[in-house]
Amino acid sequence: MKPRILVIIPVSTDMWNEMTLKAFRSYLTSDIELDVVNLEYGPPSIETDYDIAMATPFIVREAEEAEKRGYNAIIIDCFEDPGLHACREAVSVPVVGPGEAALHLASILGKRFSIITVGRKYVLRKPTPKIYSLGLANKFASERSIGVPVLDIGGRRDEILGLLIDEGRRAIEEDGADTLVLGCTGLMGFREKMEAKLGVPVIYPGEVAVKLAEFLVLSGYAHSKLAYPKPSPKPLKLPT
Repeated sequence: MKPRILVIIPVSTDMWNEMTLKAFRSYLTSDIELDVVNLEYGPPSIETDYDIAMATPFIVREAEEAEKRGYNAIIIDCFEDPGLHACREAVSVPVVGPGEAALHLASILGKRFSIITVGRKYVLRKPTPKIYSLGLANKFASERSIGVPVLDIGGRRDEILGLLIDEGRRAIEEDGADTLVLGCTGLMGFREKMEAKLGVPVIYPGEVAVKLAEFLVLSGYAHSKLAYPKPSPKPLKLPT
């Protein structure tokens, strides 16, 4: 049987499924099979800590079911990596977070990176808790948002490309970034055009996650259970 990777889109809408499946399968260089599912319950997008909290129980359940169905690796398709550590505790197969993977790659490709993301308009020049938790504070330049809600990405692509390029240029010229990370897995298809305009590496986290998951499956690596121990058995009251 061919190895299989499951991509969990951690939202309660299937609007991303088809484009994600097509794009993510194109990143594979082996004959690994890749499937995509979204959550039955939870928020329609992940933009706040509240969204993450409401989605996480259903992400973990989906990961547990994926392992039972024989998947060899799991990707949680969101830059915020909701439920990542909980899923690594719950299952024995590798679980990849696009945000974590992309930020570590950025730290390799350059000396200072900026995140260009979506949602309300803002600029941050102090490392976020996530950046500190990954040990990357010394390489963080800034995080900038283009001010477009996640659910509007699909219908405003030409406008969004211009906004991404503008914020990317500001990150380079004003914040000292030499590498850019797209801060939403819904931003597929922009990397090459941004690199051509800006002349620096632009990292799309979905692509990095697929490549890393593929490597982990083919190499036989999995997360340390000393770091992510299996939860002790206890009765849980869950919705049916």
